[in-house]
Amino acid sequence: MEKAVIVGVFKKSDDFRLHEVEELAKNSGYLIVDKVIQIRSNPHSGYLIGPGKLQELKGRLKKYGIRTVLFANELRPGQYFRLQKELGLDVNILDRVLLILDVFDKRASTSEAKLQIELARLKYTLPWARELARLKGFGSEKMGFGSLGGYPYKVYISFAKKRVKAIEEKLERLKKRQEEIVVRRKEVDLPIVALTGYTQAGKTTLFNLLTKESKVTGLGPFTTLETCARRVDAYGKSFIIVDSLGFIDEMPQLVLNAFHATLVELKLADVITLLVDASETPSSMERKLKTSLSIISEVAGDDKHLIVAVNKIDLIGDSRLENSIKLVKRLAIHCDIVPVSAKKSVNVSFLLKKIVEKLEKS
Repeated sequence: MEKAVIVGVFKKSDDFRLHEVEELAKNSGYLIVDKVIQIRSNPHSGYLIGPGKLQELKGRLKKYGIRTVLFANELRPGQYFRLQKELGLDVNILDRVLLILDVFDKRASTSEAKLQIELARLKYTLPWARELARLKGFGSEKMGFGSLGGYPYKVYISFAKKRVKAIEEKLERLKKRQEEIVVRRKEVDLPIVALTGYTQAGKTTLFNLLTKESKVTGLGPFTTLETCARRVDAYGKSFIIVDSLGFIDEMPQLVLNAFHATLVELKLADVITLLVDASETPSSMERKLKTSLSIISEVAGDDKHLIVAVNKIDLIGDSRLENSIKLVKRLAIHCDIVPVSAKKSVNVSFLLKKIVEKLEKS
């Protein structure tokens, strides 16, 4: 495993972004050797971290012989290149967005997903190339984002723009094909049920249980990248169930745009089943539920066909389950709520019954 240092600037010491980047790093194959954390109300405009912390980071890299720095925050173009200049051209710097895309890259198994990742990375790093032109005295004016190699920045910008256009055209064709597939499913009178929710809430485990599949689970964030759909027959009703991309806190719009194909099914679904992890702390559960509901509202509109499955009830007691259900009722006012354990197959039949009832009303 490649050794790395995590760097983060937070307004409080228990910021959830630190836990998120630790999980992302682990699932991207990095061994976290150290952390450089700074608590401050506003990030430093030049380096994100203050000058003192920057010197501390330099010392840690030298001490442990580390060449990878993972930021829990997003970096502006100017911050990225100032950091690169200070830390050295041989140091690999990934901010939150690039780390997410790095995890995506390791999970992708279709040409479409790989194209989506490449497009997102190109669009995200293109402004950095422009910033490079403004930073005088920065090395040899060469850059190497991902596997693109060392291009002089003007050549890189020209290449990137052409590549972005080519990928967008190809993905547009794939998008139309995906929408045609969804329409054909509806034409044969098979409604769509979309499983969605936060990363690691148990979507893929539930999908496997309902469809008797054996998709890989337990790989951490973003086990599911590509839309996976299977037919289910239950309580006299046939429908297509879809396992979609998991959400994260403050999911970058770039990521949502890139993975449009996984969200098409969400948008056109007859019923959406949102999984939440009842084993998490109340504050974490509330934050993640708000994030999920916000994305669903943005992509699919109102919540009249939404079921919230409170998952992993096998890990908590009755009192905690009661509080979890109260929390969900407060945030998802008009939704049906079903407590389940996908792993232990508890109450899953009742969830299926609720899904069928919703389908018959839709």
